[in-house]
Amino acid sequence: MSYFKVGEECVLQSNRYPDLNGDCVVIEVLKPKTRILVLGDGQNRYVNTCAYRTTIENNERVAWAEVSLRKKHKPSTKSLSSMIEELNIKSKVESKYYE
Repeated sequence: MSYFKVGEECVLQSNRYPDLNGDCVVIEVLKPKTRILVLGDGQNRYVNTCAYRTTIENNERVAWAEVSLRKKHKPSTKSLSSMIEELNIKSKVESKYYE
């Protein structure tokens, strides 16, 4: 099962190509299959996962591994003071429940 969907905004955090890191959009999800994951210490690991083509392309036109991408979270529409107020209300309700 794919963790990302076509059209989803994400952040590339590649160890192999750090100069390409940044915001991107998934444009193609490749079917899951056993792929070789090259670890930083030079070892290889075989993993059964999807790969993704994004708006950021590397020189070798290799699809990005799932571990190189991060979900891009939407910013909150609430102010800090309103979130604190909600937490205080929730805390008071829970403390009444346990009394």
